[in-house]
Amino acid sequence: VIHYDYTQESKRKFSWVRYVTRSTFKHIEWDKPLASALYGFHNGCFAGTWNDPPKWRLTGTDKKYNALLKVKEGIHPVSGKPLVWSKPLIPWALVQTLTLTSLGAWCYSYTAPRAPPLPPLDLSNLTELPDGDYRKHPNAVRRSIERAGERVSFQDDCESYS
Repeated sequence: VIHYDYTQESKRKFSWVRYVTRSTFKHIEWDKPLASALYGFHNGCFAGTWNDPPKWRLTGTDKKYNALLKVKEGIHPVSGKPLVWSKPLIPWALVQTLTLTSLGAWCYSYTAPRAPPLPPLDLSNLTELPDGDYRKHPNAVRRSIERAGERVSFQDDCESYS
């Protein structure tokens, strides 16, 4: 399962650090040899300070990491739009089946395959109706034309029998 979260809020950072470094082995009776081995162990550590200038930094000169620089700035490396982070959980086995491009620092770029383009519309079977064709009129006009034709036919029939 891949789960990544990022924050600039100091309260949330402190909460996460406290959660990661919490004590989870609370009762010696569970496993006495392990408890004695873990006595005094702290999950978090301090490695000191670095007052010298940085030994390396990501600059725009290294083409391999340009995409990672954009991600660091919150910009999508391909489209240039702002990143919108979503957190759906994806099984790692499924992630490994995808073709991913590593950006470094556990960031990957995935280009979803696009659908094939739609073929252009084939309008060769459409023909223009002549101006006098009744099918060119709306349905209401067609009905009134049919009624007028029936009336004329009825009148012709009446005249022929009289």
